[in-house]
Amino acid sequence: MPVPYPSFDAVTITSVANPRVKALRKLKERKYREQLGQHLVEGVRAIADGLDAEAQLACLLFDVDARATDPALAALLARAAGLGADLLPTTREVLGGFSARANPHHAVAVFKQRWTVLDTLSPRADEVWIALESPRDPGNLGTIIRSCEAAGGAGVILIDDACDPYSPEAMRASTGALFGVRLVRSRRDEFIAWAAREPLELIGTGLARSEDYRSPDYAGPTVLLMGTERDGLSDELSLACDRIVRIPMRGRTDSLNLSVASALMLFEATNRKAGA
Repeated sequence: MPVPYPSFDAVTITSVANPRVKALRKLKERKYREQLGQHLVEGVRAIADGLDAEAQLACLLFDVDARATDPALAALLARAAGLGADLLPTTREVLGGFSARANPHHAVAVFKQRWTVLDTLSPRADEVWIALESPRDPGNLGTIIRSCEAAGGAGVILIDDACDPYSPEAMRASTGALFGVRLVRSRRDEFIAWAAREPLELIGTGLARSEDYRSPDYAGPTVLLMGTERDGLSDELSLACDRIVRIPMRGRTDSLNLSVASALMLFEATNRKAGA
């Protein structure tokens, strides 16, 4: 049963060996996140962002000693209790087992993962989506999610063997922005068939048959397609694109980090739609 606020009658969890804590810490591993369809979120602000986005909160661990000194934590606990979430009072040391930080946050939450099915997706004329072929670096992926949300992008489509956007590394890099975008996962053949059916412009990045990334007008439903840093887009995905663009380089460097290139593409496309 949820612990009522402001009186917490549950016994404070003080051991990292507590069975509930051990079970929840397994969510740091991808196979358990996928099995349970859940993920961890660290920090009062990031957890509040999840609640603002109406993500489903399963349980909340909090530093019992910080309630009186952290008004934001107290407000979060009241809000979580009102939603019927399971509230687990614990210690700073136990929370440290969930964090890579030397100074752990005052709260860690478990949320249900949210995914959009590709076949239910039909981009609007005012939307920009970004699709990533087999992104491997969770830090880059989290940063791209953050850029997508900041630019006003609609969401991120992960194609084929992609790293997990709900991993702790990606979550830290996204700084809570994950709750503001939609996530889709797809096989390459499914994505190509979907893009061919939908009245959208698929704009990929690359060097072959490419034009300046500022050339398109980005007027209709737009999906930006980014390849891997090492190999770029696969031939199959490159051929599926309506246009291929490149970001001109003025220095000797011939490529950009994937997250930087993605941010430039996202802001160019969304700024065009906004008339900026």
